[in-house]
Amino acid sequence: MLSIVTLKYFTPVPSLQTISCAQSDRNAAYMYCETFQERLDCIQYAFYLLQDPSRPFHHRHFALHVVETWVRKHWKACSGTDDAVNYRANVLTIMASHLNADEPTFLKEKLVKVVSDIAKRSFPQRWPDMLDHLMQIWSVGPLQTELVMLIFRSIAEDCVSSTFNSTIPPTRRKDLLQGLNASFPALFPCVYRELEAQYTRLHQQGAHAAAVMLAGLQMMKEFLDWMPVTTPAAPDANFISVAGLLLHPNLDTPQLLSLQIAAAECLEEYFSRSFGKENMALLHQASLTCWSHMAAMSLSGPVDDNDTLLLHTHINRILVSWGSHQLDEFLADDTSLPTQFTVLQNYLGLLQTLFRHPSMLITESQVIVWLNVLKHQSFKKVAQFVDLNLLWTTCLDKYFKLNSPDRDDASPTSLLEFDDHDAYNAFYGNFRGRLYGILRLLVQKEPAVALTHLHDRLQYVLTAHAAGRDHLDDLGHCTDATTAHLYHEGKHINSSVFYRHMHVVDVKACFRSNSLCNCMSSLLDCLVKSLPDSVYETPALLRHLGQSVELLLAYQTTDPWLLFRHCLCLSSFSKYYMKQVDPPMYPRVFDRLFGLIVFCEPGESIHGTMRPTSTNVRRRALASLISICNTGPLHVLPYLPVLCTQVLALFPQVLDSESVLMYEMLVVVSNSMATFDERHAFIQEITAAPLAQWTSPEMTAVVSSEDALVKALEQNDATVIFGLLKVLTTLYGIAKRITSLASNQPTDKTAPLHHPFASVWPVLLPNLTALVRTLHGLSTPLARQTLEQTTTSARGILSMSLEEINQALLGKEQVDVVDSVLMKYARWAKNTRDICYHLLGCAFGHASVFATMDVPSLMQSSVLTNLVYLEHHHWKTFLSSVWLPFVKSCPPSLYESLLQPTVWHLLSHLADRLRKGYSKTAATDPLLPRFAGVNIQSTTIDTVAHAVFVEVVRYTVDFIEAMIDAKTVVDVESAHPKHVVVESDRILREFIVSSDGITRQLVQVLVGILGYSDTLSCRRATGLLDRLVSVLFAQPQYHTLFGKDVFTSALVVLLAHFHDVDDGLKWEVINLLRNIYCRLTLGLLPVEECKGIDPLHQPVKPDSDLCFAPRAILASLHGVQPHDIAALEASLRSHHSVKTQKNFVKEFLESPFLAYVDAPHTFKAIDDLPEALASHRRPVHPTTSDVDVSGLFGAHRE
Repeated sequence: MLSIVTLKYFTPVPSLQTISCAQSDRNAAYMYCETFQERLDCIQYAFYLLQDPSRPFHHRHFALHVVETWVRKHWKACSGTDDAVNYRANVLTIMASHLNADEPTFLKEKLVKVVSDIAKRSFPQRWPDMLDHLMQIWSVGPLQTELVMLIFRSIAEDCVSSTFNSTIPPTRRKDLLQGLNASFPALFPCVYRELEAQYTRLHQQGAHAAAVMLAGLQMMKEFLDWMPVTTPAAPDANFISVAGLLLHPNLDTPQLLSLQIAAAECLEEYFSRSFGKENMALLHQASLTCWSHMAAMSLSGPVDDNDTLLLHTHINRILVSWGSHQLDEFLADDTSLPTQFTVLQNYLGLLQTLFRHPSMLITESQVIVWLNVLKHQSFKKVAQFVDLNLLWTTCLDKYFKLNSPDRDDASPTSLLEFDDHDAYNAFYGNFRGRLYGILRLLVQKEPAVALTHLHDRLQYVLTAHAAGRDHLDDLGHCTDATTAHLYHEGKHINSSVFYRHMHVVDVKACFRSNSLCNCMSSLLDCLVKSLPDSVYETPALLRHLGQSVELLLAYQTTDPWLLFRHCLCLSSFSKYYMKQVDPPMYPRVFDRLFGLIVFCEPGESIHGTMRPTSTNVRRRALASLISICNTGPLHVLPYLPVLCTQVLALFPQVLDSESVLMYEMLVVVSNSMATFDERHAFIQEITAAPLAQWTSPEMTAVVSSEDALVKALEQNDATVIFGLLKVLTTLYGIAKRITSLASNQPTDKTAPLHHPFASVWPVLLPNLTALVRTLHGLSTPLARQTLEQTTTSARGILSMSLEEINQALLGKEQVDVVDSVLMKYARWAKNTRDICYHLLGCAFGHASVFATMDVPSLMQSSVLTNLVYLEHHHWKTFLSSVWLPFVKSCPPSLYESLLQPTVWHLLSHLADRLRKGYSKTAATDPLLPRFAGVNIQSTTIDTVAHAVFVEVVRYTVDFIEAMIDAKTVVDVESAHPKHVVVESDRILREFIVSSDGITRQLVQVLVGILGYSDTLSCRRATGLLDRLVSVLFAQPQYHTLFGKDVFTSALVVLLAHFHDVDDGLKWEVINLLRNIYCRLTLGLLPVEECKGIDPLHQPVKPDSDLCFAPRAILASLHGVQPHDIAALEASLRSHHSVKTQKNFVKEFLESPFLAYVDAPHTFKAIDDLPEALASHRRPVHPTTSDVDVSGLFGAHRE
């Protein structure tokens, strides 16, 4: 009867496996099987079917799935009863007696999963003899041996890491690990002997030997993570030697690659362990054994098959693991064991062999090790074993991006590693940055060699690839696929992106942000800027450097793609130009760059059509001039009259944006003038014409009235409209390039009026603030409605510009322009608003503005007007360019009267803006951008709207960070730059946190961001809240704010991210919870604040100084008992390590959080067992076949 019913229930299963089955039949079969699994007696039918190994695979696999589901859902109800014992015995019986010798992998994996699920719920308390049972099955045959090993692997990998299987609570995980630890002394010898026996059978072409060995290696990999480091390298069972031997066994089996990779993974895991000084001799011996096996392998030469590449990759991972975890301790070891230098010599030899491997991925993964080797203070110990010339040639050869899989001459290895050019290009951005790190260190060690390599490479590129020969465009110029271009520049540029960025006002920033210059030019820049100062003081090396400059000056081309890189290269030698005075280099370099400023191709002119590539050359030449002048303004100062003459001569031949850059160049040089009067006179002279135009009656009328501005736009008054943008850009370029006075002159703070630009601000700011007020007024509903009803293109100023759209889309999508005139006005509005904000921020950076002008009135009448109507996409520049400089530069004397009310008003608005933005969509939020003149889909609109709002959130965090946790980077040029808090930032922070109203607004904004979907913003908000807790925990008025509001919000966020694997946000929120609980509830201080106090015996604070809301919140969680809270607090008090405390908090929250997680996690959760753990180690001697293994692995041991 049971057999008939079983066949009835399992008949629909083939419908789920058959491709030709109709979808309706498949759905019906699926629903039938799901319904069957809900029966409480379904496991009986599954066991009956599994006892017949002749059944079809799909029937038996589904039966195992039924058992697995039943165990997860119902095991808790029968655990500890005879039923559980019977079910377990049935599974073990099936495993021992009802399997075929050639079971498919998927069926074996499912059976392993079932047994391991039972073990996780029973072992060791309710299944203390699991090892005995499994070892009995082990002795049945090779299939059973393989399954037992895989079961132990599954248990180990699930219980060692909480991120791997989050359904196992911490106490249960510890029980399992202790049970495995107790069983391991008896288990390991069995595994070792089995590997020896199967190795013999493998030579005899044993059918199952490879599978058993593979299972054994996979199991040992999981155990190597926590077992004593001495055990796997013991003389009587040296598993590490076995793993090394299996890297290159003399075998011919289809599973050879799998065995090699599994052995490599074991060694990688083993060498990531901490050995300690007491086991250094063991580390030496194990390392020598492995290096000797690796040295016998062929690891060099071309690689054109996936198997070899995969094996080499895993071999390399062993070396990287050893270098990352053992090298520091090895070099710091002063015992001078005889084998120390032998180990290092062999290791570095293998490392260098694989560093020059044709695989880019292998080389890239080694960089972290080489950086450690080259920077190590004990480098002299290993210098004799490091071939620096090999590192030089490998880094330089692989630096040039010539192996894209899309190229005809791509290497076979590149074809294996990268699917297409996009994948190759994405990899190279990070890869080349890593090579930079090695090259910089090599330059410091061998500057003369660096100059030789630089000259040789530069000479080769400028001669062998002086012009493009392949993949040229219609004009005969290079494209991004041309070999010459790849040598000169090297980074793929999407042409549409390249051209589009030419409309950005600050072209130099565009080039920096989009990395448009990265190969020979950036390699040259990397090498030259890394040269030590001694090079410039050594005549021979200075002459050597000059030879490279002469190569550049002798180079001639008319290709704009190559000229752009040429300008970059010339600017890289700025420091050399300062030192080379006989003959001076400045005149020759200036002549070359001034000639390129007016570069035009045949048929082009500034009054007609000019291709973007020509514009790029002109602006790059200007940017290079500014860079050279900025590096050595005092050395360029004697040439200032010549520069002024050339600039005046070029004004008729350049575009407006280019004339602005020439102004900037002159200001940079003028900063080196000896006296204030000279600087002041020069600034007055060059600002006279722009200021006269800016303050003219016509301009004043336009900027002061919304109607007048719109009318000028409707009439397309270029003189006023685009003249306005030019004059503001010119004045901003001048203002931002003026540096502070020399140390022997009065500074801004001591004498704010004694500044070259101080007399300009009173003339400039009235119209500027009027224009800002006008632009903000155009965002009001009435003004917007009026503009939208106009039939002219002036309504384009309400729209988002194409540049902003593309920036929001990150280049992943393109939108088509359908009305170029509307887009022109949208771009004008964006650029005008940006330059106004930049100028205001620059003004706030000058103390003279606060001393001579009524700043509160200016702000109330301009930047603080109509904030509620200002669209989201304006706030990125608004916050970064206006408000960040304001809070950083506001004088302390004005904190009470100006800073406090302004910041409170701004934070109140931001809190309301963000709160509404979290819930609104693109269709309902009036503050999201409007689109006109472009063909854009609704999904794209949603993407842009989301990106724009994310920017508001992120720049709000920037603004808050500047007030309460600002850091300044010092020693930028050194190998170890530092982040310090300068005095002005400390004063600002103390004032901000002393204001109750501002503090509560800050916390409100940060708590809102904490629950937002942008992980980066959440992480930064968490860090800032943690900072506020650390500063304000002792003030009782904030206890409810932090102990209740922030603590609750953090718990909610943690619940949402608790089961994310390796999530940084999760750990940062845990640290915030830990900090609140320790400081507010327990009164504990971190170690660094315990001056004169024992961290483990801190005095108990009175209840009036503590907040017990966090304790009450934790006590209200599901399943939490008072003794759980007491145990957590005892652990936090007895362990002062922050890392340990975070682990305690995480483990405490694991169990209650499982109750709040929706299915399917809830029914899969594994509960703790009430029985106390009592595992005893006892040897087990399984029955094994009589195989002579005395001369197998032992013969290969070192």
